Amino acid sequence: MDESPILVMEGGAMRGLFTAGVLDAFMDHHFYFPKVVGISAGTLQGLGYLSRQCGRSVRVNSKYASDPQYMGVRHMIHGGSFFNFDFMFGELAHEADPFDEETFTHAEEELYAVITDCADGKPHFVSSHSMKWEDYIKVCEASCSIPLVSKPVSIGEKSYVDGGVGLPLVPLPEEFPFPHGKIVYILTRDVTYRKKPVPFWFHGLLNRVYGKKFPTVVDGMCSIPERYNTKVDRVIELEKEGKVFVIRPEQPVTVTRTERDAGKLRALHGEGYRIGMDRFDEMMRWLHEK
Repeated sequence: MDESPILVMEGGAMRGLFTAGVLDAFMDHHFYFPKVVGISAGTLQGLGYLSRQCGRSVRVNSKYASDPQYMGVRHMIHGGSFFNFDFMFGELAHEADPFDEETFTHAEEELYAVITDCADGKPHFVSSHSMKWEDYIKVCEASCSIPLVSKPVSIGEKSYVDGGVGLPLVPLPEEFPFPHGKIVYILTRDVTYRKKPVPFWFHGLLNRVYGKKFPTVVDGMCSIPERYNTKVDRVIELEKEGKVFVIRPEQPVTVTRTERDAGKLRALHGEGYRIGMDRFDEMMRWLHEK
């Protein structure tokens, strides 16, 4: 049995700046989990963590959040996705603010990106050690492709969408498909947050877009609030029992999924960094407890 501790990161699009702040605190302590799981935006933060690029996420997001090349309705109309992944993994990652591909691909640590199969609605954990970087990029894109906001991503003969559709919030201990030790969760909402039911009109829109080809995507999206809220309560129980360690914002987060305000993004990152620093020693003691 592999008893190595595992780090799991919730999604939330631009709210991932909180996660980025926590990870920067870990990197300043030169601490890296051997196994890392990312859901949606959590996957993108995992890329920066394993590439050892402290500060890159907040630098890139605060600089480009208001840039139409980065995200926007115009790109959604012409490219099919609100977030411009071609720009993120292309010009931005290679020229404007280079991603350290070499460090990432040679890292001993393993990043699992969670994606959802459009055919059966089930989540899949894809390891960064299982394929070449150019192929893994597509997996990371799929992990962040929220239905209606982004088009499904084709990998091989199958189509995939955001990992949060098949696996809302984070995987519970029994939901991992591989052995692991203690679990540390980084969440992007405060402890009081719960999702509201999907409105009728949204259900209808999903059904109109995906109903014929991918009905399980519709079912998955519409059941997210109930599954998410149930998991939140379960994670809180596990946390109180000392079975998992949770790092989350202390106050309700006002940053939206598509936040463009650089000041708010830097502030959220700063909160994540402060909490990551404040709780680092506590986390390390917990990880080493027998």
